Order: sequence, then C-alpha cells, then structure tokens
Amino acid sequence: MQTPQNATLAEVRDNIDALDREIVRLIAERQQWVVAAGKLKGDEQAVRAPDRVEQVIRKVRGLAEEQHASPEVVEAAYRALIGAFIDLELTVQRDAATPVLRRARGAEEYPALVEIWRSAVLATHDFLAASDFERIESNLAANYFPAVTLVVAEVDGQPVGFAGAVDGGLEMLFVHDSARGRGVGSALLAEAVARLGVTRVDVNEQNPAAHGFYLSRGFREVGRSELDGDGRPYPLLHLELAAA
Repeated sequence: MQTPQNATLAEVRDNIDALDREIVRLIAERQQWVVAAGKLKGDEQAVRAPDRVEQVIRKVRGLAEEQHASPEVVEAAYRALIGAFIDLELTVQRDAATPVLRRARGAEEYPALVEIWRSAVLATHDFLAASDFERIESNLAANYFPAVTLVVAEVDGQPVGFAGAVDGGLEMLFVHDSARGRGVGSALLAEAVARLGVTRVDVNEQNPAAHGFYLSRGFREVGRSELDGDGRPYPLLHLELAAA
C-alpha cells in the first residue's frame, strides 16, 4: 500500500497534483456560494463581517486538529482564502448594485414607484406626520408623477429608485430602503443633472442626511423657507448646483 512514507518523489508529486485538482474543485464550488452571498448582503460591512471571519477560523482550526493537520497552516491558508473571497464578494456586490437607468414606463409603473417612495420615506422622514404621509402618497400617482419627467433606476431588472424633474428643478429622488448605500441615489442625481438639466433642489431641513448628500455632490445652500410647497410646517432648504 502506497503511503507518503514509502512513496517516491514522483509519486508524492502525482498525489499532490491529484489533491490540488480536488482542492481547486472544492474552491470553485465554494466560490459559487460566495457569489450568492455577495448578492444577498446589503453593504461592505456585511461582506467584511470580521466576527464571522473569526468564527470560520475557529471552526477550521478545530477541524484541522480533528484531521491531524497543522492548525497554523490551515488558519493561514483560510485567512488568505477568505481575504480573496471578500474581494470577490465586494466586486459581485458592486456589479449587482450597478443600476440601469431609464425613463419611466408611465402609469403602469406608478404602483412600483409608490412602493419605493413609501419604503424610502418610512426610513428617512420620521418627522412627517401620518396624515401628511397619507396625503402625499395618495397624490403621487394622480398628480405628482404626471407633472415631472421620471427616471427609474433598476437593479437586476427591478425598480429600486426614481427621480423626477421639471424645468431644471429636482422635485423628487427616492431610493428603496433595501438599496440605500449602493450608489443608486448618486446615479439618479447624475442622470438628472446630465440629462434633465437639473440645477436646483429643495430639501427638508429635518432630513440632514439628504442635505449632506446634495452638498457632497456639488450643490450649495442659497435660501430657506419656513413652510414647504404645500404650506405645511416642514422648513425647506433651497440648494443650487455650484458653477463648475
């Protein structure tokens, strides 16, 4: 019976080559699951997940001891493997989150856009009274959407955000809460500026995240109104795109 102890150097190399083929096959299988995970995780922090990494390292060290392998060698190999897979997951996540921008398809698409608006506002507009939330929602499809030029962002064929503009003003930009932090808002804003001629936007003063978003993308504050466009007590900050 051939063992590592009685094998020739050529036989040792042949066996190592065979094991390498099996190891690479298993890495390829693991990669398929890693790619699936990368598409499901919400952000970079979820991909890097240092606590999960250490959990895996503890597990494989234990497995190494059971199989009479060096825990140090197995840990070093797995840290390199996990690091490479994290890079792969981040690439997959970025590719999966790259939005496709297009014009809205009309009234048939309004229900999906209303759902995006609802998700975004519930996540970011905690200052909005329930009665005003309901009033705005009831007017979206009937009055607000038809009054603007709408651009929709899709990821994997599903709408995840939209922007609406008219006469150089950005009247709406909303991203579904599940797609926040993936560059969808930035892509919509860039499209609105480049294709729809947007140079102005009003932002609720009680929404500092949105205010910071526009300031970081070249807008500057030029005024303030105590009431919103409907005369409600939601102060607005008026922003304009700074000259290049």
